[in-house]
Amino acid sequence: MTEAILALVHAPVADNAEAAIGLALVRGAAPAEPVRAALGEVAGRPTGRARLFGTAAANLYLEWAAVIAAVAALDGDADAVVAGAAVACAVADGLGPSHAAAGWCVETTAGAVGAAAASARVLGLRRLPLRHAIGIAATQASGLSAVQDTALGAAQVGHAAATGVEAALLARNGFTAAEDPLAGRRGLFAVMRPVVETGQ
Repeated sequence: MTEAILALVHAPVADNAEAAIGLALVRGAAPAEPVRAALGEVAGRPTGRARLFGTAAANLYLEWAAVIAAVAALDGDADAVVAGAAVACAVADGLGPSHAAAGWCVETTAGAVGAAAASARVLGLRRLPLRHAIGIAATQASGLSAVQDTALGAAQVGHAAATGVEAALLARNGFTAAEDPLAGRRGLFAVMRPVVETGQ
């Protein structure tokens, strides 16, 4: 399953007006002032920009906002948004409905991995660096559904975007991660897909 998900990152994609509009909206949106103030000077760095864009995107209620924010922070194009969203959807499918039922926010757990995939596409990562980028994001994927529709909910989307950008940058600079970060015995799916009680 991991191989199929990795293959989505550089798969050919058609022009996507929705992704382009999403990028334009995020680039033009004003992040919450407390977030901008808290970040200070790091707002000029890719991960700081991703956090700001992610917070703004969450307030715009865009699907897979973390992916769009990561691509915007790296000045990528709509193709990267499409690829990242495809990865986020595949990861969400791998996590299954019990993941959300347990209280996890799928937009930030799967979104962080999708943001890493999108960032990896923008940076041209392939093979092992790409796998490591996904793994670095997977080990940091988090977010609680309890805070959705709050200021913290928007901030956690920004964190997911920044996690994805950081993961790709770290992988590009030689950081490594688990061999099978998604479907491995102790990978994301095994750890964050709870066993559903059947009552039997």
